[in-house]
Amino acid sequence: MSLYPESPNLPQGTNSTEVNTTNWNKLIDNINAIGSDLVNARGDGQEFPGIDHSSGQCGNIDDILQGIKHMISDISGEDKWYDSPIASLRSHDHSHDKGGNIPWSSIGSGNRRIVYHPEYPGALWTASLHGDPASGNNTLIRSCGQEVELNVAHNYYGVTTSEDMLQEYYLSLCLTLPEDFSNWSESDSIKMEYKTYSDSISDNGVGVYVYKSGTAESIVTKEFYASNIWSNISLDRTNLGSWSSGDTVEIYVWFTVRDGHFARLGKIEFNYES
Repeated sequence: MSLYPESPNLPQGTNSTEVNTTNWNKLIDNINAIGSDLVNARGDGQEFPGIDHSSGQCGNIDDILQGIKHMISDISGEDKWYDSPIASLRSHDHSHDKGGNIPWSSIGSGNRRIVYHPEYPGALWTASLHGDPASGNNTLIRSCGQEVELNVAHNYYGVTTSEDMLQEYYLSLCLTLPEDFSNWSESDSIKMEYKTYSDSISDNGVGVYVYKSGTAESIVTKEFYASNIWSNISLDRTNLGSWSSGDTVEIYVWFTVRDGHFARLGKIEFNYES
């Protein structure tokens, strides 16, 4: 390992501090010593502008900057960091004027989750399903609230009515899939929690319709769920099919109630792989 200068600490600078060769050389010595230690620890034998790795390699600002790039790249352990346009944060070469965008793949793959709790950003009430005519049975009281069950707070959208005949309404939500989206999770790709006044679908219920923006037909239709405790409707990858980053998911949650009953919708989870 290289040896650091005997007095590596530099004095705190002020507006009147004189720039002198002593302080400048101490700075250069420290940078060279740190760089040499990193290189020796890695032992990769690579080259960048200047000569082969050594403690005296950085003789000017340009070499120092190239050395910093190299240190970061050595730590990451890959090649061609600065190649444009497809570059990786974990890769590099040592040539000048290399830039390029850093792709999401450089962050690494894994499971990702987006969770919306009421009130969802951008959610809208509508009597129409994806532009279809309204049913005409839309006499409902729509609200938001919170219910605490087993010490868990459930924020919710809710509907109720005093009408004898079943009434219905929809909550519309759009989500544009993020740039790191590669596929839906195998299970629980979309999961939404709900609760109804009773277990009887003849009195109350919820459902979900999923569209891919730009298509006329729903990809998923699931209706007639009723539960007097907080439960989940879950959609898997096999239900949803193939999607890409930038696609927009259009979700319509269907509520139907009658005669003083209620239906409630809690959080929605989107689970995907990157």
